Amino acid sequence: MNIFLLMIQYWSVGVSSPGELVELNEGKVRLLVYDLSRFLRPDGVYEPAWSPVFYNPAAVFSRDFSVLVVSTLELRNATVLDALSGCGVRALRYCVEATGVVKCFANDIDERAYDLIAKNVSLNKLQGVVEALNDDANVVMYRLKKSGVKLDVIDVDPYGSPTPFLRAASWAVRSGGFLGVTATDLASLSGARPWAGSRRYWCHLILTDVPKLVALRVLVGYAARVASELDRFIEPVAYAIGSYFIRVFYRVGRGATAADAMLSKSVGYLKYCSVCGFREYTHWFDEVTCRVCGSRLDYVGPMWIDRLVSREHVLRAREALPSFSYMSSASKLSKLLEYQLFEAESEALVPYDVVQMARRLKVNAPRVEEVVECLKSLGYSATRYYGAPTAVGTNGPYSAFVDCLKKSSLS
Repeated sequence: MNIFLLMIQYWSVGVSSPGELVELNEGKVRLLVYDLSRFLRPDGVYEPAWSPVFYNPAAVFSRDFSVLVVSTLELRNATVLDALSGCGVRALRYCVEATGVVKCFANDIDERAYDLIAKNVSLNKLQGVVEALNDDANVVMYRLKKSGVKLDVIDVDPYGSPTPFLRAASWAVRSGGFLGVTATDLASLSGARPWAGSRRYWCHLILTDVPKLVALRVLVGYAARVASELDRFIEPVAYAIGSYFIRVFYRVGRGATAADAMLSKSVGYLKYCSVCGFREYTHWFDEVTCRVCGSRLDYVGPMWIDRLVSREHVLRAREALPSFSYMSSASKLSKLLEYQLFEAESEALVPYDVVQMARRLKVNAPRVEEVVECLKSLGYSATRYYGAPTAVGTNGPYSAFVDCLKKSSLS
């Protein structure tokens, strides 16, 4: 819903003041936030955009994931910038829970957010460890870079698209440092609103049967192109898909030659037929019509067409996860890492939606796991995706996926 209309609804339900602060716990930190019960939509659902200072309890999975990832990046005496901090929860959790982090900057342009961050720093006795800043995120990143602060991790977690911040973040992070980037504008990224996506991410988009997985690869492809403009390259290490967001962590390195190699190898297009569902990754516009059914092909991208996870990181995260059993998302993270371990053991996997493809082929939709096992029995890599429950990724050709789908539908 349009945010302007949401605000009209907000005032129409008679909320005239933000109310008192309430204390809650998340992870290992205590947190003051504005009373969530004061910002309910008519359907009874909390609307975080209505609060004077942004806090979204539905994003706990994203924050748990982020703490786990940062803890397993093998950092030492690391400094983290939470560029769009809201109430400061990410910065607080990084400094309290993440292994190797000793200093955090929590920045927000809103003065009320800055004041609330300061309160939360005091509440957790983190003075001198978490520093509150009050400025535009891009200004802060350039200023810290100019002043010589070595930022090991920059967290970019906006309400909407991260595109306004990626250039500054790619410039400000130290060589070999990491960016953690969230996008919540999935309608734009996935192709549901193709013109908005094309405008923000400089790519051609259509709505496919795997919208979140396309959104993820388009976001990473955009991040790679922005980095390359600065003679930098990226290496994705981890990602998560939620109901309303995608989040990716990637390492940023320096070097024009390496940036050229990244663009040549890892950025390309998804060749896609909307009629029969044929698809494959490609670097070139080498076909006009589908080789399977003769329909017109679309080229979705540019997007990232290489690995999205690091096997070494997934193994470290799985080993570390028992230490984070207190997290409310621990079981979800375990399942995510289980799927991503399979994904990390092969080259980039091409995603298909089992239910949508079964509809195209006019067969009964089989169990997703049966399709995965069939592809593996043929010698191909295959896995499911956490956050896209009916999707399968494989390095097998379209024909192998179709054969396995039809075979599995009969069992």
